Formats: sequence, structure tokens, C-alpha cells
Amino acid sequence: MGDATATATSETNALDDRLIERCELIPDDPAPGAYVVVDTMHFSNTVIELLANGAEYVHITEERGEEFAYRESNPRALIGGGSTDEYEPTDGYDFFNSPSYVQGLDVDGRPVSMTSSNGGRAVAALRANGSDGVDVYVGSTMNATALGRHLRDRAGPIHLVSSGSKGDLAIEDHVGATLISRALDGVELSETERELFRRQVKHAKGVDYVDKHELRRRDVLDYATNFDSRAVIPKLVGESLVDAAVARKEAEAPRQASD
Repeated sequence: MGDATATATSETNALDDRLIERCELIPDDPAPGAYVVVDTMHFSNTVIELLANGAEYVHITEERGEEFAYRESNPRALIGGGSTDEYEPTDGYDFFNSPSYVQGLDVDGRPVSMTSSNGGRAVAALRANGSDGVDVYVGSTMNATALGRHLRDRAGPIHLVSSGSKGDLAIEDHVGATLISRALDGVELSETERELFRRQVKHAKGVDYVDKHELRRRDVLDYATNFDSRAVIPKLVGESLVDAAVARKEAEAPRQASD
């Protein structure tokens, strides 16, 4: 069957005209359409978990460090930044990009502000340069099917931004983009494919990554490889990401009540 790590590479996705292979390749003047930012480890999954745990919204800053000014204007906000060697937030921050770490936060009903060097940067770039016809979403392996179904009937092009890492391709982001693309097309994964993709994500940052620290182990095994575990659909509204799935349910509730 060959090298498993070749499955979700750029060669495989070259025929998929939805894919933008790295966040650096986002056009300076993005054309109207939906842009899904995929930064599986760890930005996308952290955003998903913050919203799943009840955060009012996730504000995305232009640069790391601007979160402090945001909290001054929004005293109830929790802010995310970098991590120490011991996997604790750096001075002044409440958390860092880790879906495992944010489980210990009381975010219910509170705003959050954060960014990241890849996924957060991609969201900020699309926000700054996009026209009125540009919609921005955040996806990963965790919400691929829910997001694909949500966008399936949307008119216009859909672009999957595989954020990458420091300018390089990231296999885990390509896997996330591939799963979303399959969901958009209504093509289910076979069990063999699902297991292969899980293996790719598990080892995407190196075979020893899951042993680096218990927190990172959970980030990978409990979240990144837990495909379709969330129905959260982060969508950019203004400067912040909100759960479009919740907004849709709230909009549909009055109609259902009147039927």
C-alpha cells in the first residue's frame, strides 16, 4: 500500500481546486466565497472547544500581545497566548492553544481573545483583506462532517485553507481539509481510510510527539484524532468567531414553533 504519510499530501489534493495549501498562499485580495481555515493542531481545535464549552465568542487579534488591550476593554474576557516549557500559559495569559488545557477554564458566557502563528494569522488576513462576499470559517478533523454539511448547499466557491506550519505543509491540516472536502461532496470515509487518516494525524508532528507531554498527548489522541466529535461551526462575525450552528438553531426555533 506504500507510505501512509503520502495519502493526504499536496499531490493527492492537487486535483481538488478547493485547497489552498498554506496560509501564505491566501490571495492578497480574496475573491468572494467561503474560506475554511484548517489549523488542526492546535488553533482550530482550541477554538472549537472554547465555543463548545460556552464561550460567547472567540476574538482574533492581529498580533500576539494585543489580547491584553482587548481584556482592558472587556474585563470579563479570558485571553490566550504562548506556553512555557512546562506547558503553562506565559505571564498574564489565561490559556494557550491546547484543546485539552482549555477544559479547565470557566468560559461559559464569557468572551475570549487569542490568535496563533498560522490559523489565527490566516483568519486575521482574510478578515483584513476580504471583501463583503468573503465568509470565514474554522475547521478541523473534529468538526469536518458538520462543517461540510453546513456549507454543502452554499452558493459560490469554497476554499479550504490548510494553514501549514511556519511556511511548510502540515499533514494534519491536509487531513482536516480532505475530510471537510469529502463531507462537502457527501462521500463517506471507509473504516480503512478513517484509520489511516487517524494514524497520519497521530504522527504528523513526529512519532514521539504524543509522548512529549501528557497535555499534548491528549491534544492529539482525545481531540485531533477524534474525528467528527463536535458539531461546532466557528464562523467569523466582525472580529470574532461564533458558533454558526447555535445561531442557525436559534433562527429556526421560531419557525418550528409556529409550524
